[in-house]
Amino acid sequence: METIPKQKVIKLSELVKIELIIPVYQRPYKWTEKNVVQLLEDIFDYVIVKNKDYRIGNIILYNGNKENNLVDGQQRLTTISLLLKKLETTFSGLLLNQNYKHNISKNNIIYNYRIIDKWIDTKFKENEEKKADFKRKILNKCEFVLFTVFQQDEAFQLFDSQNARGKALEPYDLLKAFHLREMDFDSEDDRIKCVERWELSVDNGTLKPILGNHLFKIRKWSKNEWKYDFTKDEIDEFKGISLHQKQQYPYESKMRMLDGFVENAQNDKFLKNLQIAQTFPFQITLPIINGKRFFEYVDFYIKQREKLFDLNKEDAIEAEMPEFIKFYKDYCYGYLGWERSGDGKVRNVYENILMAFIDKYGYVDDFDNFYKAFYKLAYEIRCNSIPIKIETIKNSSARQIFSKINDSVNPDTFKNYQYKRYKIREEKLRVNGINEIAKFISE
Repeated sequence: METIPKQKVIKLSELVKIELIIPVYQRPYKWTEKNVVQLLEDIFDYVIVKNKDYRIGNIILYNGNKENNLVDGQQRLTTISLLLKKLETTFSGLLLNQNYKHNISKNNIIYNYRIIDKWIDTKFKENEEKKADFKRKILNKCEFVLFTVFQQDEAFQLFDSQNARGKALEPYDLLKAFHLREMDFDSEDDRIKCVERWELSVDNGTLKPILGNHLFKIRKWSKNEWKYDFTKDEIDEFKGISLHQKQQYPYESKMRMLDGFVENAQNDKFLKNLQIAQTFPFQITLPIINGKRFFEYVDFYIKQREKLFDLNKEDAIEAEMPEFIKFYKDYCYGYLGWERSGDGKVRNVYENILMAFIDKYGYVDDFDNFYKAFYKLAYEIRCNSIPIKIETIKNSSARQIFSKINDSVNPDTFKNYQYKRYKIREEKLRVNGINEIAKFISE
């Protein structure tokens, strides 16, 4: 069995003979008209106008179980597959035999094929001889740098450092790949569902905020670790227990038992009818269970965040707690200057305090007293700090409350915050829009 990675320059005419597989963890085909036309024009400029070879970029294959899994190059190769199909209707190589299951991929393939059709018609009209010549030159003059690796981890490390566009993988991409690899014992249908939910949250803009602005900070600050930005160096925060590893540790036993109970309940018709334990009882600061549970964890807290803070969505929380929603709108968004960078940092601290508190204790009877008390704690930063920097947040008393929430066993621990008084320095009130906030805080 080969283990040493290989690298070579390969012509497109050779590449089309290799049977490729798009693994389930790959992103959907997302190239836009701009991406497609740019590639077509670059190819045309080199192989037709300049009559030169054109190196399109890198291809990374993970050769596992004698299958060539495409780790990098899907977007370009899908586009080139469509181009070759347009130039020769009988062509069925490269990625044309793949079963694209994601609707984003399907829609973009249909749209981009039409773009390619129009582009070819513009360049060659009805001249079939020129089209045939263009196809021959594409196959013989377009080339790639092909990396073949035999260890999956090497493939992703290589992708990170050798990405053809010079853009490193984001931590979200690395997390997706890691947790999908942890789903080897799950069904393909489960993996596809996880990918689809993940990509939907990427597309609608909910993924990065929940991981970077909320879960990462709450987890770190609850352990009294000062971290602010979620980077690739910090992805281990969202790695945890591998249910299928041989080595097991005592601290994992409760999580394994909980996972097994929920899994059994989800497959048991009797328990399902009684609606017992149909969802995993997530807690933000608990250890992560790798694989499917991680994707469920992220999805669960996306919904929790929307329920509390997404003012564009109609949700039961507004009907149940209209006073809180009104307070949040008025005091977090309803004043002059709320969109300033510093105000955004403070608002994020306040939201995280609420998320951590509710995650542990729910909506307690006197929740209105708590959310107002926590607001004063967070927004005292806004009233007494000019400018508000990351270090300002680090040194604030508001950040210290996360470890207290994590260590506490009763919400009464925080009742004293309801009676705290804050003194606002008059010279700080020159910041536009904060007079009402200062008045509320100093009451």
